[in-house]
Amino acid sequence: MLYTEERLTGEGAAAALTGNGRVHLLSTDQAGRADVLLVIAREVSENTLRAIERIASQNAGLQTVLVTDAVSEPRLIRAVALGVTCILVRQEADYPRIIEAIVAASAGLAEMPPELLGKILRHMRRMERVQPSGGGLGLSPRDLRVLALLADGLDTTEIAQQLNYSERTIKGIIHEVIQVLGVGNRTHAVAYALRAGLL
Repeated sequence: MLYTEERLTGEGAAAALTGNGRVHLLSTDQAGRADVLLVIAREVSENTLRAIERIASQNAGLQTVLVTDAVSEPRLIRAVALGVTCILVRQEADYPRIIEAIVAASAGLAEMPPELLGKILRHMRRMERVQPSGGGLGLSPRDLRVLALLADGLDTTEIAQQLNYSERTIKGIIHEVIQVLGVGNRTHAVAYALRAGLL
């Protein structure tokens, strides 16, 4: 399956992938059947991450190959949490190389440029320092309970009532969780926790 925000890039990628005997391109309405999502973006934006999240929500086993020239560290961490297992530098990747990455991702293999892998490892070390035992990615049982209630669709007022905390305390917990996980908002925090198997 293919996602890009640029029409010409999408048409070129679709033509290259359709003419190849190693991969079979599915349409967007077949997301549930796809093994791999190919995302091509000059820069990973909030729209890019939302699209990955939306498509991944339709297919829990989906692997994602991201071809991009720029991704910030917080967005990189979120992309990995959303299932990105392979990242290629756009200017260095031709279609035979992209097809190799798709085949590798389908087999469960991961690949990233060393500088991006370094960012992920630094993020993991920061989280380990927050909670040395390594459990819960630096989140306390209370944090995980709040995330679970968010995942159930409760708002901050309802969570505060259910846990017997003030609404201000709940907002503080949510803010802290977002900071620890390096994500942009509560929705992304819930998605991250779900993908990490914490909820």
